[in-house]
Amino acid sequence: MIPFHEFKGIEVSGRNVLGLVQAFGQFKSIASQILLAEGIGQKGPDGMVVVEPESWYPFDAFLRAFARASQHMGDSVLHQIGVSVMKNVEWLPSVKDIKTMMEGMDAGYHLHHRKNGRPMFDSTTGRIKEGIGHYRWKTRPDGAVEVESDNPYPCAFDKGMLFGGLRRLHAVGSIIHDDSHPCRKKGHSSCVYVVKA
Repeated sequence: MIPFHEFKGIEVSGRNVLGLVQAFGQFKSIASQILLAEGIGQKGPDGMVVVEPESWYPFDAFLRAFARASQHMGDSVLHQIGVSVMKNVEWLPSVKDIKTMMEGMDAGYHLHHRKNGRPMFDSTTGRIKEGIGHYRWKTRPDGAVEVESDNPYPCAFDKGMLFGGLRRLHAVGSIIHDDSHPCRKKGHSSCVYVVKA
């Protein structure tokens, strides 16, 4: 796993941060404590965190918030954060089905992060700025889609995000963490998931 301080100067969209807040459901106070402790958002009159969807927040602090969330509630909350993020983020207009979701996933991921005040995906040129890893995919002979993720997010989050993508498309299917490949939880740089729909 890349040390969080390596991401100084990179920011994450408030829409992604809202996904974390919403994933905690009735335990929003825990999410509020975690985010406020990392300097993300503002404390509202009710003591709960206020996150602006159109604002940008430090990526390294957001990753530390993920680590805290995992300590408090484990992988299940990280999975739910991934599902919730897919409800909140802006999708590229080209996304209509699983194939186009996969084609746009890496660009969409970079679109919701920015470096030195500029989005890491330029929709005009199609260029992606390096620095936060990627989502790479291919179709397997059995028709399933294999997705390799080498970004700094936890693997349970990515699995939840893929599941959330299927849900948003109203597609029925499954997401399997392919244990025959390395895993970020075990200190490797990437994880592989199999999407069957």
